[in-house]
Amino acid sequence: MVCVSEYIILVMKIFTKEELIYRGSQRAAVALYSFWEEQRYDPRYRNEAGVHSRIFDALIPDVYIELNSKALGRGRKEHVVPCAYIRNLSFKMYHENASIDDVAKMISKLLKIAYITEDQRKKVDSIHKYSMPENWNWKTDSILERLVIAGVEVVNPKNSCDFVE
Repeated sequence: MVCVSEYIILVMKIFTKEELIYRGSQRAAVALYSFWEEQRYDPRYRNEAGVHSRIFDALIPDVYIELNSKALGRGRKEHVVPCAYIRNLSFKMYHENASIDDVAKMISKLLKIAYITEDQRKKVDSIHKYSMPENWNWKTDSILERLVIAGVEVVNPKNSCDFVE
């Protein structure tokens, strides 16, 4: 049996990290487009997407989007931009005639994970559990903004080329 780190090393011989991240984002964008296509005329989904925000967990491996590594006391996985926000933005972009490629690029920019403490998670969630700060612009502002507002720093960030340490 091959362990995850051996598998990632094998896959990286075929694809670069950037290619893997984009392929995962493309998978997610295509799946979300499919849901959007089926729901766009259904009045039940006029103000929300009819797909769970955890769709990303099934389509993009965490190792592709980690900003840092788990450590003792810092094992809580936190999406720096909430998955619900990204899912809803995807649907909004499709309503505005964005392409699958446009949405994939947005997903690859926003979908990142930071490992934080449970206390930090509670603080972040108490301020912005499913949202980003008011007037936050996904194209220009930091994806870490909701963590910064909560006073949470991403500890021991990974090198942008690293999947495993």
